[in-house]
Amino acid sequence: MGLHHATLGSAVKKYGPLHTEGKTEDEIKLAIAADEKGFDPAGIDEIYAAIIADPNEPGESPAPAKAKKVKGHVVLTQFRDKDNFAKLYEVGDDVSHFDEARKAGLVDRKLIEAI
Repeated sequence: MGLHHATLGSAVKKYGPLHTEGKTEDEIKLAIAADEKGFDPAGIDEIYAAIIADPNEPGESPAPAKAKKVKGHVVLTQFRDKDNFAKLYEVGDDVSHFDEARKAGLVDRKLIEAI
């Protein structure tokens, strides 16, 4: 029948951090088995599956995230150059030549975006 959702939720909350700490499946299941509630093997498997499940798609293991390939950066909102105030960057201008720290700051301020 499966575990009650409240029991499952509290077990995931209690043992989920082990997964984020990089513990192995066996280490996590061993910790769950040692719980005072005395989970049976099916319950242990259900809790572990809930821990590793993608919260956006319940019941499925999360797929490894692909690194987004950035081709460049373009202007979203016009702004002036910090070194040459006469220089105005217009919407759509390519600013890929900026250093990484400067691009990161402008992305945070939503003045440019990665494409």
